[in-house]
Amino acid sequence: MTTIFGVLLTVGGIAVTLWLVRIRRTVAAAFGDPASAVALVGFAVLTNAAPALAGDRSSVLVGVLVVGLLAWLVLSGRGVLRGPSDVWLRISLAMAGGLLAWCASIDVVTGAGIYGSRLPAYGAAGLLLLAVWLMAARTAVSVRAMAYTGLAVLALLTIPTAVYGQSWRACTGGNLEKCSVAGALFKSFYNSENYAAMLASFTLVAAFCAMRRAELVATASFCLLVIVATGSRTSYLAIGAVGVWMLGALLVQRLRPHPRIPFALCVALVVGALTAVTYLMWSASKTTLSNRGNIWIAAREYISGREAVGVGVSKWYYLQDIGVAPTHFFHSGYVLVIFSGGLVALTLFGLWMATLLHRSVEDGQAFTAKAPVVLLIVYSFTEVVWNPLSVDGLTWIVLLLALTASVSASPTRAPAPGPVDLVDRPGPFASLRWLKGRHDAAAAPSASGGPRRGHAGLSAAS
Repeated sequence: MTTIFGVLLTVGGIAVTLWLVRIRRTVAAAFGDPASAVALVGFAVLTNAAPALAGDRSSVLVGVLVVGLLAWLVLSGRGVLRGPSDVWLRISLAMAGGLLAWCASIDVVTGAGIYGSRLPAYGAAGLLLLAVWLMAARTAVSVRAMAYTGLAVLALLTIPTAVYGQSWRACTGGNLEKCSVAGALFKSFYNSENYAAMLASFTLVAAFCAMRRAELVATASFCLLVIVATGSRTSYLAIGAVGVWMLGALLVQRLRPHPRIPFALCVALVVGALTAVTYLMWSASKTTLSNRGNIWIAAREYISGREAVGVGVSKWYYLQDIGVAPTHFFHSGYVLVIFSGGLVALTLFGLWMATLLHRSVEDGQAFTAKAPVVLLIVYSFTEVVWNPLSVDGLTWIVLLLALTASVSASPTRAPAPGPVDLVDRPGPFASLRWLKGRHDAAAAPSASGGPRRGHAGLSAAS
């Protein structure tokens, strides 16, 4: 069965690649224009290929990709210093930036300071947030763009399967018995089958939100093939939970359009999640949720007395090096931020999620468009989907969530008005005027009073 699944995964990956090339104009439309599609899909694919391309130096390659994304924004004139005009996206990015700054500062001042070489990871995370800020004023992608990006990444992971024997991990036995229909656990060139399952889960949810008919059937079949091959029980549970959300979204949106989800509902959902995970972390036994409790116990014991502020994520690597902590990472995005910055960081993380949920969409399908965000909230209970303190192969998910403005097609729009740019003020910022020159000129009114033709709205290991 492993051989059969290996061939199916390889054939499926090749077919997906050829299909994406064939419909490249449709893919570009989901991102707003071809250049944005190439840049963002390329970023996602290459950050996932980094372990295979660079091995132990993969973090260096990821850093180069982040710098390259920033350089593309600046040199192409797509970056806008004022950032997004949408106030809720501005707040969301501010919360993400505050979370990063808080956790990094705690790491610096706690104990002997930052342990090991964690500082470059903080820098890469900061540069990526800057890239999203610069990009968001003119970049609007659709949920369909997330589905296409996920398919491209899954194709990368599945194409080598038939000839790469290390794509599989042996089934486990005992109390943690785990296997798949394939007779092994599909992991591609990563160390965990859960990683591949996460990618397939987000792609599947995005496809159900934005695709229809044959396109949906083909995409869903490929994603389910990957998930079944991984044997990931977490994926089944997370997809089931978001399926309930999707059914509710369809019922609510049949009554009337909803450009945004009520903020009270967003806060209630996030507060419920944070309350549940806090209880789970402090009540866990060593065998909770397939031994994840063993990791959470080590984390809570080390931050004892510093629950409010945490100790900094680099201390986890110190504990691993001296043999005190398990060799696994946190297996929970919430536990990661609690360990790194305590309950203060957890609050910032919750505000980030609530404001991202509340941000409006332009086609009146807010409940559907935010289904991937709900999946992130659910998945973060037992996996680190987004590490806000670093950049890795999953970061593209959050990057696209921040830029999503519709469900099935990226809206065509001119750059939205925003607060006065720093570049418009006299003084030391005047030299930054070139950050937005070319596109502002293209969007300016012509002498005849009509708009000139320019760009429409544009579409981004621990």
